[in-house]
Amino acid sequence: YRIEKIKNLEFTPLEISTLLLSQEGIISTGERTIGTPFSESAKSLIEKVRSKATPVIRERLDALAKIFGSSAIPSKDFSKHFSTIETLVKAAIDTKYVHITYQNLYEENAKKRRFAPYNVYFDPDGATLKVIGFDENRQNIIPFSIDHIKKIEILKENFTRPKDFELRKHLEKYCFNGIHGEPIRVRLKVSGITSRIFAEREFHPSQRIIRIRKKDANEKSLTIELFVAEGRGLERFILSWMPEIEVISPTELREKIKENLTSSLLKNK
Repeated sequence: YRIEKIKNLEFTPLEISTLLLSQEGIISTGERTIGTPFSESAKSLIEKVRSKATPVIRERLDALAKIFGSSAIPSKDFSKHFSTIETLVKAAIDTKYVHITYQNLYEENAKKRRFAPYNVYFDPDGATLKVIGFDENRQNIIPFSIDHIKKIEILKENFTRPKDFELRKHLEKYCFNGIHGEPIRVRLKVSGITSRIFAEREFHPSQRIIRIRKKDANEKSLTIELFVAEGRGLERFILSWMPEIEVISPTELREKIKENLTSSLLKNK
C-alpha cells in the first residue's frame, strides 16, 4: 500500500487529544493482545501527531497521558499472524474470496473453506482479533478467530458484499459476550448488589427494566429484558452473576443454566 499524504490538514487541540488518547488505548491493549501490526502503528502515529503539535499542546498531552489509562490485560500475541491479517485486509478491500484452512476448538483436524471476508475486528469479550464474512461451508455470515487460521490464499473470484451489512449492527444482533447465535428474548430477575449494577449499567442496547420490586428501603429486585444472541456467551454471562440472578424466561434457557450448575456440582464431588 502506498503512503498517503494529507496536505493542509489541521487539528484542534481537543481533536489531537482524542486521537492520542484513542491510540494510547490501542497501545495499552495491543502490546500482545493485538500485536505489533497495530500497536507499533499506533506508536508511530502518536509520534507524528505529537511532532506537529505546539509545545503547549505537547505538554498538555503528556499530562493527559499520565491520567488516562486502560485496565485491559493482554492475553494473545498476534504479531506472528501479521501476514494473515494483511492478506485478509487486502482481500476485504478488493472483495476477493479466500481459501482458509481453519482449526476450530471442537475438531482434531483443520478444514479448508471458501470465505468472503467483510471485516477484521477486535473482540474485547474474547480478547482476540476476528474476521467476519460469508462462509460457503455453512452458508452464513460467520466470524473466525484469526489466530486459528493455519493457511490463507487469495482467490481470483470476486464476491459481492451485502449493501446493508454493517459490522456494529450485525454484532449487536447476533453476538453476545463474544459468542454468535440467533437472538432470543430473555427475562432475568436480579437482586442484591447485582440489581444496583444492572440499574446503572447497560450490558446490551436492548436492555430494559420491566419491573422493580422493593422489599424494604435497602433491598430491591429488578426484572430485566434483553434481546440477545443465544448460546454459550449468554449462559456464561448469567452464570457469572450467580447467585443473585434468576432466569425467568425462556424455559429452555432456565433448564440449560440448571444443567450447567448441576454438571459443575457433580464434577466437583
